[in-house]
Order: sequence, then structure tokens, then C-alpha cells
Amino acid sequence: MAKIRHNNIIDTVDAVLAVSKKKGIIHLHAEDEALSGNSLILNGKQVLHFGTCGYLGLEHHPALKRGAIDAIERFGTQFPMSRTYISNPLYRELEALIQEMYKVPVVISKNCTLAHQTTIPGIIRQTDLVILDHQVHASIQEAVKKLLAQGVAVEMIRHNNLEMLEECIKKQRNKYSRIWYMADGVYSMYGDYAPIKEMIALAEKYEQLYLYVDDAHGMSWAGEHGTGYVMSQMDGVLYRKMVLTANLGKAFGSCGGLSLFPDEEWYNKVNNFGGPLTFSVQIEPATLGAAIASAKLHLSDEIYTYQQELQKRIAYFNTLLKQTDLPLVHENNSPIFFIGTGTMEMGNYLVRSLLNDGIYVNLATFPAVPAKNIGIRITISLNNSFQDIEQLVAKLSANFNKALIETNQTQEKIRKAFKIPMPAPTALPAQPTITHNALKLQSYSSVQSINEAVWNNYLGHEGMFDWRGMQFLEKSFSSNNETENNWDFRYYVVTNQEGSIILMTFAVIALHKEDIFAQASVSKVIEQERSLNPQYLTAKGIMLGSLFTEGKHMYLNRSNANWRSALTMVLQELFKEQDREQVSNIMLRDFDTNDQVMHEFMIDQGFVKIDLPDSCVVENLSGQSEEAYVSGLSRKNRRHYVQKIKRNQHYFNVEIKSRLTEAELAHAFSLFRNVKERNLAINNYLFPEKLFNEINKSPDWEFIVLYLKEEFSDNRKPVAVCFCHINAANIYSPMLIGMDYEYLMEFGIYRQALFQVINRANKLNCAKINFGISATLEKQRIGAVIYPKVGYFQAKDNFTMELMEATFMIEKE
Repeated sequence: MAKIRHNNIIDTVDAVLAVSKKKGIIHLHAEDEALSGNSLILNGKQVLHFGTCGYLGLEHHPALKRGAIDAIERFGTQFPMSRTYISNPLYRELEALIQEMYKVPVVISKNCTLAHQTTIPGIIRQTDLVILDHQVHASIQEAVKKLLAQGVAVEMIRHNNLEMLEECIKKQRNKYSRIWYMADGVYSMYGDYAPIKEMIALAEKYEQLYLYVDDAHGMSWAGEHGTGYVMSQMDGVLYRKMVLTANLGKAFGSCGGLSLFPDEEWYNKVNNFGGPLTFSVQIEPATLGAAIASAKLHLSDEIYTYQQELQKRIAYFNTLLKQTDLPLVHENNSPIFFIGTGTMEMGNYLVRSLLNDGIYVNLATFPAVPAKNIGIRITISLNNSFQDIEQLVAKLSANFNKALIETNQTQEKIRKAFKIPMPAPTALPAQPTITHNALKLQSYSSVQSINEAVWNNYLGHEGMFDWRGMQFLEKSFSSNNETENNWDFRYYVVTNQEGSIILMTFAVIALHKEDIFAQASVSKVIEQERSLNPQYLTAKGIMLGSLFTEGKHMYLNRSNANWRSALTMVLQELFKEQDREQVSNIMLRDFDTNDQVMHEFMIDQGFVKIDLPDSCVVENLSGQSEEAYVSGLSRKNRRHYVQKIKRNQHYFNVEIKSRLTEAELAHAFSLFRNVKERNLAINNYLFPEKLFNEINKSPDWEFIVLYLKEEFSDNRKPVAVCFCHINAANIYSPMLIGMDYEYLMEFGIYRQALFQVINRANKLNCAKINFGISATLEKQRIGAVIYPKVGYFQAKDNFTMELMEATFMIEKE
């Protein structure tokens, strides 16, 4: 019954990246006739290149080029066979060299992503538990997702939080044979490190704990023989309970993924039949030839010269950065740096400005980082001279301060978003003065502070949230025993110099379930955990509108030239509320899905677009009889009416009640609870009994009550109750429904109740019915128009989103 349109993370990411692509920030093409690694030609202009992962510049080393060319001459462009049968002759030589570097068995895959897909299913069993670091690379998370379908349990901890990891181990160690913690050695966005030594100490403390670490970004520039950052933390000896993966691409200068094992047993399990290892084509001879040449270089003293020279450049960049006010998120000696911009708007602006000024850097955007933690990712390589680095810092600093002004950002906002301390006040550049064209924002905590006629003129015709409806909500969701049913209301009105209203809206601050719009199968698993831990995956949030209402919650005069400024003022006020109330996330709801102008504006402000359940509306009612209304339906829907609704009408007595007795209200509440407990497609808290008492007392509400006739049932109690609101504009809104599931299928209770709502609205001469969300197909069949809706979401971090994406099996509904 409650199937709804759920958000797809791919659509969310696509919506974010489409804005950057439109602005010429991503999906660019290098236009060079030949590459040196120092610069690129982009959009017809030569720019210094600070976005490579080739940290040592080995992709241009003469020995690697000769190795690739020689391999092609000897073995051709490919060796098109599965390695299960025969490997290219170059594999044996490369494997021997890698084993000489690491002193352990190795499996070589075509790339690091395939290495994870080869190795992880080979070593993890159904009796194991996998724990993911929040920021572990997406390629690992994708490989782990496949284990969910096999019944492997997966959990996630916050980034580098070993206390959280240990708590998880203590809780789960009696249930699983092995517990695998998966992390990166060097994290690809901020350039920070995994605490390898502390992880090993924890694994020594708990024998069940095993480590799976990806050192793709740590290879070559660190460690003996360039074996990487992780090996450098283990004195060059692979820990007995660690599987290490590394990359023959990036700093190594070739391509391929390494899976390194502390013993022959795991090696044999993966090497004998490792999924992609068996079914994918082999690494091309040219790539193997380059990898062999690089491995020989790594086994020579030449690698240490390269490592030292890179560290000099990294140290120089760090020194120059300290002379600026640029918000560096994490300082260390890795070649990856992250400068925070906060919003997408400033990130896009800064990257574009730097491109125009001869500097290329990467934009770091959602979902790699939270939508409020956008920034630029800078990588230093041996291809960058000290003079290049000086140019980078000078131009970065100048363009950063320019971007602050042009996008109305401030150092304070950015540093607060990334929890970076403010520098000394004397060191700060002049902050931009934010003006909003003489607009005035007024905020209130109760609708009673706003004139009833004014409120109803702008928002009272939308749904049940007319002025009296808001009074009703304020009363219903206050002084309740349950924390989640006590809401703080906020009302915002923006006017211009003439006093004309440009924007009016309201929001609530409330505790909510973070899986409210997740797949029902995900919520089912989460609810099992909540039976033991009621606060699991719950958070305090700000929501435009409320957790009870549905519809267009914001009036915004888009014909006014200052509408963007008005909306920006409200967003800034919401951000202040977020800090004051310690709120985790902000949700702006119920926008039109095809509003591209609003979409680009909200992405710039640090929000991501997510799909929300469709709105269902019956429009253009005119007080028709049931027969007249049905005649206006499509032929297919008329047939549905005859077969599924009219045929069952004789089973029911239908009564309209303005008030229920105490016993009737208690029964109606129990029927609603039946629906709520079965409907995890929209997973929110059970509304308080006080709400139902207030409904029963309010003149703006009524009940459509369905009874089964005596000849069909001995049950004298209602089998369905619709809780319906009539607003100041005479719009009918069936807000809640309760049903007796014992009779649901046999008598078609739900469809009957829906159609009785239409009959009642027609009798009251209502022009429109807001049918709310869920069960869109059933509502469409009786004449509802379906309006796809989107929301704009911003969270302090991506932890919960990625936890649900990576650790819960989504079943087909």
C-alpha cells in the first residue's frame, strides 16, 4: 500500500555534479599534443597542474616509457586470455619483483578497484563481520556491498575513531569468527593517515580483529623501496593479520592493483579463483612492461632521491601556506592538501578563477565530502617546481579572498564548517560586507505573532497549515511526554523596503528518524536495532514545514529581483539555528522537481537535491455527484472504479463525524497505529495521543468512518477512519488513516476509504483534495494528479547517509 518513490543516491550525485559540469569545472579534456606532467592545456590555455596523483612523476620516466615500448614490441598490444589458463610472460617477472619489495605473496589485478572485488569476497566469510571506516575509499565500499547479498554483516564507524571501533568489537565479538576493519592508509581527500600502529595494537588486544588496508595513495612516495605509508608504519614487515592493497598506478607510474597477504593460505584462496581475476582480461603488455621498470627503480636507491625531493616540495608548500589565512583542513607530510570553501558556490568559483589565472586544482565535492564541506583538493608532485608552488600559493590566496567576497562567504563560516580554529584577528583579511538590497527578515516562534489574514493570504490556501492549522500544530506538539513529539516552531517573513512580502515560510526543529525516507527494507533492520537502542540513527533536525504537514511550505515571490537574497537570508538564519540548537541536518522540502534555477541556487548554497515522495492532488472538484465525478475519469480508471470500489460499496456504512466518543477515539487511534506499524516506507515516530485529542476537539477536523454492515460481519467497530482537515480556503486534506487489517483485503477497505474522501470533498464543495504522499498508484486510479517533489538536504557530515548506503541490504519492495 505504501510504496513511494525513494531517492537514488546516483541521481543525487548526478544533480550535484551537473552544476559543476555546466560551469566548466569538471569533465574537462586536456588539449595538449604531448604531456610533461607540469602543465595542461585546458580550454585553450596552459595551466600549472596541481591535480595529479602521479606524485613522483614516474609516468614520464624514460625507463618506464622504454619498458612499455619494449613490451609492446615483444608481446603485442594485449594478451587476450583469462589468467586462470595462461598469464602473459611478463606477469612472472613483475610478481617476483613485487615480492622482493614486500617480502610476502602478491596477487596482481588489472586495477585497484578490481583488486578489492577479487580479494574481499575471497577472504570474507558469512561468519565474519566487516567494519568500514566512514571515509574508506568507495571502491572498497562497492566490493563490500556485494557481501550484503550473501548475508555478511557490515557496520561502519566514524573516521579513525578507534574508540568506536573497540566498542563495536566488544559488542559483536561473541557473534562472529573474525571482525575485519577496513581503512585507507592515506585518505584521498584530506591526505590524512590511518592510525596504523594503534590499529595493530587493537588487533593484538582482540585476536578476532583483522585489518584490511588500502594504501593506494601512500605507495612509492613513502616506505622502504617505496612500499608505501602503511609499510613504513610496520618497519617494512606486513602485520600477521593484515591484508594490504596497493596501487601500481598513481605514484608508481603504471597501472594495476596489488593484494598482499601475510601467508600462503589467503594468497591461494584469492589467486585460485578471484572473480575478476578469472573473468577479466589481463593487464596489457605495455602496462606490465612499465610496471616492471618501475619496480626495478623502486628496488634501487633512486627511489629515495625521489621521495626526498617530493618531501622538500611538500614542506615548502606547508611553509608558504602558514604565511596565509587559507583554511588548510589537515596538515601533514603527504602530497594531498585540502583547502575548505564550505559551499559549492565558492568551490566552483574558486576553481574557475584559478583556471583563468593559470592554475588547475581539483574540486572536492559531494559525496566524497559532505555538501557543507566542499573544498579544493591540491596535490604536489615532483613535476611541480618550487617556483610553480610559489605561484600556486600567491594565486590561490588572491583568488580565495576574491571568492569570499563574490560568494558572500567568510573565513569564520568556512572554519566553523571544518572545525578549524580562527587565526589571530590581525591576520584576517577584511571580511566581505553582506548586503541584501535593504530586505528585512523577521523571525517568530509562534504563528500568533503573524496576522491571520496575512498568513492565510500567502500560505493558508496550500494545505492544513493555514493560520488556525498552525495554532493546532503548535498546541499538539508541545508538552508531550516523548521528546520526539515536542517541536520548536520557527516562522520567517522577508519584506522589502516597501513592506511587501517576498518570502514567508515556517520550519520545525525536532528529533527525527534519519531513515525517514529510506527503503522499507533498510528501516526494518534499523527498527530491530531501535528495539534495543531507541535513539539509534535519530537526530535533531530542522525541516521546512513539519513532520506532519505536506505541500508547498514556502511562499517565494520569484518575480521579485531580490528573491535569491531573501532566500539567502532565511538560509543564514537556519544555519544560526543549527548552531544554537545543535542540529545535525537541515531539510528544505517539497520543491518542484524540474525547477532548474532553484536547483542550481541550492547546490551553490551547500545543499544536495534528493527525491522525495510524490504529492497526490485531486484538482478541479466542483461539487459533483459520485456518478459525475467517475464519468470524468479515464476509461481505465472507470473500469478500476467499477471493479474495485463500486462493487464493494454495499459492504459499508459510511458516517461523517465531527467528534468521536472517548472509546471511538481510542479505537481510531489503534487503527492508525496498525497502519503506522506496517508502513516503514515513510518511517517517522508515532504521533502523540494528544494530537488525536486535539483533532477531536477542533472544528477544522472531521472523521470519515467506515463500518461493515451487520450482514457481512459481527464487528460493530469501525474498520477504517480517515482524519480529515478543512482549511481556510476550503481545501480538503485527509491527513491520517487508520484501518483494521483483518478486513483489508477481503473488503477493499483502503480503496473504499479513498473514494469516500472524494465524495465528502465534493459534498462540501471543496475545490481540491490534498491526498498527501504514498500509495500514488491507488490515488492516481481515482483521479489524483501526481506531482514529483524534491528536497534540499544538508548534513554536518555524510556518516549516516553512507552508513545506510554501505551497510544495509536493500531488498526489492
